[in-house]
Amino acid sequence: MFQILQTIQKPFRRFRRHPVWRDGRAQSFVELALVLPVLLIMLLGLVEVAIFIGRYLDILDLTREAARFASVRDPFQYSPPSVWPSGQNCNGPQNPARPVGVDYYNINERCMTCSDPNYFHFYYTTACIFSPPAGSDTCRTNDPFCNGLNPYVTFNPATDDVVISVYTVSNRTVTHVWPRDDVWPNTGYWALSDHDEDTNHNGNWRTDCRGNVVRSQPYYTRDRVINALNDTLGPASKGFVAVEFYYCYEQVLNLPLFTQFIPNPLRIHAYTLMSLPAAQPTPTPKP
Repeated sequence: MFQILQTIQKPFRRFRRHPVWRDGRAQSFVELALVLPVLLIMLLGLVEVAIFIGRYLDILDLTREAARFASVRDPFQYSPPSVWPSGQNCNGPQNPARPVGVDYYNINERCMTCSDPNYFHFYYTTACIFSPPAGSDTCRTNDPFCNGLNPYVTFNPATDDVVISVYTVSNRTVTHVWPRDDVWPNTGYWALSDHDEDTNHNGNWRTDCRGNVVRSQPYYTRDRVINALNDTLGPASKGFVAVEFYYCYEQVLNLPLFTQFIPNPLRIHAYTLMSLPAAQPTPTPKP
């Protein structure tokens, strides 16, 4: 009799457990539906952050490479007009949209180019490091700002900028800053946006990516260079070149959820200070 009762109870046991199994499976689907969007947002956020970090490292490498390039050159030398490209009008007047002042190198901005190996202008040629390589898809036909080392970061002349300054330090005091303010009205810095072909967007380094003025001077100034020297045990008299890159990063995924909290585009500012032997103070000979 006992065996008969056990045989009868087995189907009922299976019947009672079956709805519980169905309830658990439904709960799993509900949890997956709630968690999956969160995981997807986290994954997309990690992808965007990874791309941003990659762009930042590219910009930092370009800034350091430009500073290294300038550190072994002479800021007081330039190629004579005889080697300027014949295809450009080097005899025409300076662009009237530019600040009025005596050109330190006595050259016309229309003659600035990155592609001619015989052409050398310390500031512009250094800025050419940020231009795309020759023959790349981002180089326009007859584009003077081409032939650089920048295959990944697209330089936008309407928002981006390169700022270069040269410092002479004597006894831990900045004695000279070039370009000199009595030659160019920029008071000790050279900005690419003030000398490139795009005359509608000057002083890009002063603004954010939306055109709002957010700064009045570059990162490196006399005081900042002196403070950097006071924190080191290096020689008290030396020459330096400062290179700054202002770049507007646009989100690749451009998800509305991210743009609500993070500005798009977002300004990236990288800078490097490197020694420049050509700008070292020279001893004044005694009579």
